[in-house]
Amino acid sequence: MSYPAPSTPRLSTKVERHSQPNLLPVVRRVIEQLNQLFIDHFGLVGKGLVDDVFKHWLHAGKTGPSGLRHYVYALGVQLEDPAVRKDFTERAERLLLHLQSGYVS
Repeated sequence: MSYPAPSTPRLSTKVERHSQPNLLPVVRRVIEQLNQLFIDHFGLVGKGLVDDVFKHWLHAGKTGPSGLRHYVYALGVQLEDPAVRKDFTERAERLLLHLQSGYVS
């Protein structure tokens, strides 16, 4: 007599969605560019800050294109030097203007 094989329990999709946030592809590309811009200004140590800011930004829930300004601001306040912060913010704003005009690469 044979018995049916036990079924394998499925993992919750909530965990999968949490670990892989559902962001628009264009938002992902802009986030990557903003992160790189921040690291260019802060240095490689900035990678940890980028990760923290990103987690907080995700938690806030404003993850669409219009929420990217919040992300830029959150990254900018991590830069203590006003001149560096201003340069970062100006460059980040140019990236967002390209997004609005449809020229995100």
